[in-house]
Amino acid sequence: MPEKSKYSKLIENILSGVNKINESRIQYDDKHSERMSPELEMALRHHKHSLGDHPAFPEGDEQNFEEKIMGERFKDVLKNAKKHFNTDQIDPQTILMAQLPLVQDCMKIEKKHTKELEELAIKMIREEFDMTEDDVEITAELVDDISLEGTKKNPKPVSVDGMEFENHQQLADANAEVYKRRLLNAMIQGAAKKNHHIYHMVEEELSELDPRLPNLYSKTMAAADYLYFLVNNDTPKAAGGVVKIEFPKKDGEKPIIRAQALVFPVLIHELAKGAMELLSSHGLPQDEQTQKYVLGKADFLNAEVDDMRLGSALWGQFTKMIDPEDFSLKHHIYMELASLPVEQFNETMKEIFAGTKRGKEIIQEIVDGVKKGMKEDDFNEAMNTKRTSFEENKYLKSDDLDRIDLSDFGL
Repeated sequence: MPEKSKYSKLIENILSGVNKINESRIQYDDKHSERMSPELEMALRHHKHSLGDHPAFPEGDEQNFEEKIMGERFKDVLKNAKKHFNTDQIDPQTILMAQLPLVQDCMKIEKKHTKELEELAIKMIREEFDMTEDDVEITAELVDDISLEGTKKNPKPVSVDGMEFENHQQLADANAEVYKRRLLNAMIQGAAKKNHHIYHMVEEELSELDPRLPNLYSKTMAAADYLYFLVNNDTPKAAGGVVKIEFPKKDGEKPIIRAQALVFPVLIHELAKGAMELLSSHGLPQDEQTQKYVLGKADFLNAEVDDMRLGSALWGQFTKMIDPEDFSLKHHIYMELASLPVEQFNETMKEIFAGTKRGKEIIQEIVDGVKKGMKEDDFNEAMNTKRTSFEENKYLKSDDLDRIDLSDFGL
């Protein structure tokens, strides 16, 4: 559990900035008096956040892109917090003081159902990301303390020792890849943040374990989402979960996702981060040295708060461009986008984030390609099954092959 001293310091730091006033450009709802941190507003205004002035961000107007999407995200988070705390006015101190007891209550109840919840989290992530046991190995643990051993993340960007570029253009290309990776990291966090709310899909199972769990989870995560709009990047934070990815070192091996968390929704969040990391790995440079350079510059702990805040809004901008009937393909679409060369990636994401007609066309083109590939995979798998059945059945005549109905495979 987080140390009391760290938690008290977190409360003190957050509350010290709550009542600061600045001239806001965020478009708040007049019906609500609550505001995000003034420091966060200024960081958004001047691009002083983990993504900087990113080349994939579209043009703004009286607001820049980040201010616009974060204003909308804040409205949603505020509405959700008020709903689950059954209040018309959010008092930051009340939310802050409630957070730790809520987590402790969840952990106390979960102690009696650890194995069931761990298995349920894995099952949900496999279904959400369509990852079978043949695709990836997944382990999930609900623990009392989080171990950061093996995460290998530095607080700030680092350089690769001995890295030497052939020329300036190679350096410029590598730095462009760093910006791409930074955006992918935010999308990873954003998708995971959305996924930690999918526990609503198993409320019946959770209620069978203990009827208090769904409501406790809703309040805990609503409070956590709201507090991210009050904390500063330099506010001390205690880890609520961690995920470690092991990529295959040789042919035939499977990637491994290992996640730990204090409570069930955070366990889902960490597992989703792991799954998204596997998809995002398709966006890394192929050259090993350049890849190390990019990861050293792009993957650092001090960016994670911003990545969570911005990532949720960015993921929302991306998914709302997908037709509802194709929403289940969102992770396939994301992987295709991540795989694009860096300049094409930036221009494509700019269209998608801006919500243009061209952005919708691009999404539809990817969806059509994904569906075609899936249909071909189903056909090939089915044909292999038919062929195996034919080879094993000595009574089947070759003429019977003419009677295979291709309509079974959608062709």
